[in-house]
Amino acid sequence: MAWEDLWQENLDHFAAPDRARADMPVIWQRLMDQAAPLLGWLVLLQGRAAGLAHVILRQHSFSTAQIAILEDLWIAPFARRHGLAERLVERLVREGRAQGWRRIEWETGDENLIAQRLYDRIATLDPVKRYRIDLD
Repeated sequence: MAWEDLWQENLDHFAAPDRARADMPVIWQRLMDQAAPLLGWLVLLQGRAAGLAHVILRQHSFSTAQIAILEDLWIAPFARRHGLAERLVERLVREGRAQGWRRIEWETGDENLIAQRLYDRIATLDPVKRYRIDLD
C-alpha cells in the first residue's frame, strides 16, 4: 500500500519507536474513518506515491472554528526538490478555507533547516515555547 510505504519511510527517518509501527493499522483506520478528526492526503509524482500529510482537527477556546494541526508532512527522498511540500501545504490552505478552519499550525525540529526555509517563506513563526510531559 502506498501510504504504508511512505509512512514506514517517515517512521524510519525519525527513528520512531516500535509502538508507532505496531499502531500503523489503527492510524490507517483513523484516516479512513470520516468521523475521526485525523485527515490525510497522499501526493503522487508521475503515478508514484511521493508524499503525505496528516492533519488533526481540534476545537479552539477562542473560536467555534477548528484549528488544523499539521502532524506530519513527509516527502519521499526521491521526490524532494520538486516543490511538493509547498504545493501540499497550499492544498491544505485551500481545504482549510473551504472547510472554515481558523488556522493551520505545525512544528518542526530545530535541526530541520531545509523544512524551515520553506516554512519561513510561507508561514509565520509563532513566538511560543512548547512544553510537554511524557506519559509513556
